[in-house]
Amino acid sequence: MTARDWHALVRPVLPHALNDKDFPELSQVRIELGDQALYAVASDRYTLGAERRALHSRDQYQAMPPVHVRAADLAASLKLFAYNKDDDPDLRVTIDSVPVSAEIVGEERLVSSLGVTLESEDGGRLIMHDRRTPDRDQLAHWRWLLHTAMRRPPGAVLEGLSLGAAHLARWKDAVRGGEVMRLYTGPKPADTVLVTVERHFAGLWVPPQHIEVQAVDSLPWRGELSGAVAPSGHPQAHTGDPAGPDEPDDLDEGDD
Repeated sequence: MTARDWHALVRPVLPHALNDKDFPELSQVRIELGDQALYAVASDRYTLGAERRALHSRDQYQAMPPVHVRAADLAASLKLFAYNKDDDPDLRVTIDSVPVSAEIVGEERLVSSLGVTLESEDGGRLIMHDRRTPDRDQLAHWRWLLHTAMRRPPGAVLEGLSLGAAHLARWKDAVRGGEVMRLYTGPKPADTVLVTVERHFAGLWVPPQHIEVQAVDSLPWRGELSGAVAPSGHPQAHTGDPAGPDEPDDLDEGDD
């Protein structure tokens, strides 16, 4: 892949990792080589982001165990292997055993551990070691979580969708120029929201819980806008009636 491809893989999921000393597993990003795609996944338990890069046919069906690397190391890799519109260098990404220093019986020794190695054509090299602890792997079931959300019944008609402001900015890096982000609700208002961007990104968003439902009728806007006149040419323009609950069909305000 190229440096741009690496950025596109990991940048969208970095906002979903949390810097917390008490829960270091939440500050890790999962790099997972599957049968058909390379994945980057991160979650702080309130949101989950997963980006995929489809593999060339020659690289398929060579899956490897997942590697959890620190989000800070990934952020550093974006600075080390930068690109611009005139220069997008090739980048070799290898998931394999790498030597790591460890203390064994009071002595420093080299042992083998999984890691992600990045190598550029100009000689740049970065090794990110696996930090995963199996009994504290918060991303062990990320596939099941996304698959369940994608297979559930379609969402019901909701009076409103409550989303926390603190989490809104996490999704912006997943949406590339000209793309559309889609939100899919579940049968119940409190169900986790499925987030997708085209075919390359999928995520989960837990909406705020135990908050008061805010009906549209309770908003001051209804009274302030009640005297609005429909644009010329609109079906209600000659009736004198304000726009109904399903109107307007778009945001075009009429003739220029």
